[in-house]
Amino acid sequence: MNTALIILNYNDAGRTSSLALAAAAFENLTKIVIVDNCSDDDSFEKLSELRSDKIHVIKSPSNGGYAKGNNFGCLYALKNFKSEILFIANTDVAFDNDTVCAMASILIRHPEDGVCAPLVRQGYNVWRLSSYIGIIESLFLLWFTLDKKIIRRKILSSKSQVIPVGVVEGSFFALSANAYKKAKGFDERTFLYAEEVILARRLKSTGFEEVVLRDFRYDHLHSASIKKKYHSSKAKAFHNFIKSFKIYNRYYLHTNALQDIIFDYASLLAYAERIIYDLIMNIKSKL
Repeated sequence: MNTALIILNYNDAGRTSSLALAAAAFENLTKIVIVDNCSDDDSFEKLSELRSDKIHVIKSPSNGGYAKGNNFGCLYALKNFKSEILFIANTDVAFDNDTVCAMASILIRHPEDGVCAPLVRQGYNVWRLSSYIGIIESLFLLWFTLDKKIIRRKILSSKSQVIPVGVVEGSFFALSANAYKKAKGFDERTFLYAEEVILARRLKSTGFEEVVLRDFRYDHLHSASIKKKYHSSKAKAFHNFIKSFKIYNRYYLHTNALQDIIFDYASLLAYAERIIYDLIMNIKSKL
């Protein structure tokens, strides 16, 4: 299998280096592409020291966020290595070679599956590909978390080892080159959030499914880079969240004016929920 791991870095050279060096030992990863997303520290210089026949370090022309940065890395891998399978990984994840092999094998043996992912050990990395009502529900942390918990419970109780799902989280997954090309990659109109939802919608429209492996796991220190930027505040990160979902609503769900107004009011309530959540987390951290 000809595979490539894409790691998008922004001001996180330490974690990126650790992940790249660990992954370089995996025989089922042919190439590793580190994309420095125009970090404003010395990340690119530090990461450049890792360059080898297996590890390639490139720099995006501008920081256009998750979608644009990962597209830049994927296109580099497709052009230079003719990669059949593209692995997308945040800097704050950890996985093993057996998991990589299982993910790639599924995509090779089942070309109708565009995306494959293991289950995350911490939290939840699978949810529904929602209609408009589902998007309104997913604005609210409590509702969205409960829904993901129910989905995970169903996956774990399934007798099948490979299970079709709506959306897998963007922190770590494998994507077939064929699916990537037909779906035209990630939507670069988004900067942060909703990228995996839009990708799932694009894949579905071109005949591909997303699947998870019930018996394989990876670790995720959830949103380490985001927390670093927004100081662990869900309320502060909410602006990008809403902006991305408005793009999803407009271009993929084709919402009307009334639906947009309802979404805006629901967003205000969801923002208030996040402020309360941040306050509670602040109090807990001081106890």
